[in-house]
Amino acid sequence: MAQKYIHYFGNESSESLIEAYGMVTKNNVSIDTLNPKLCPNCNEGNTQDAKFCAKCRMVLTYDAYTETLENQKQKEDKLATMEEQFNSMQSQMQTLISSLATMDQSNKNAFARQLFDKGVYKKDELTDKL
Repeated sequence: MAQKYIHYFGNESSESLIEAYGMVTKNNVSIDTLNPKLCPNCNEGNTQDAKFCAKCRMVLTYDAYTETLENQKQKEDKLATMEEQFNSMQSQMQTLISSLATMDQSNKNAFARQLFDKGVYKKDELTDKL
């Protein structure tokens, strides 16, 4: 009867119980499925597959970090494109204003008529009252 209980030496019984509960594998590699992933910023416990902290939204994984950097780069690229378009439109407006300044009144009236005919310029209520 003693042989039944003596075959476990030291911590073998506790290791087999931990393995049976699925906390470690046979190679004694721990499985962190039950342990929360702690946020280094606020010490909030998060799930193991969380990319961001649920409390403070800090990045918890490298994948989320690279994703955040890519999103930031896309936003910066879009902003740069919009800035270029704005500068282009601004220079076109300056060119238009300077060309209108050099026109005589008959050319200005003809230009305004063309804009009105094409629907670019519409009469507003204020000009209708005058």
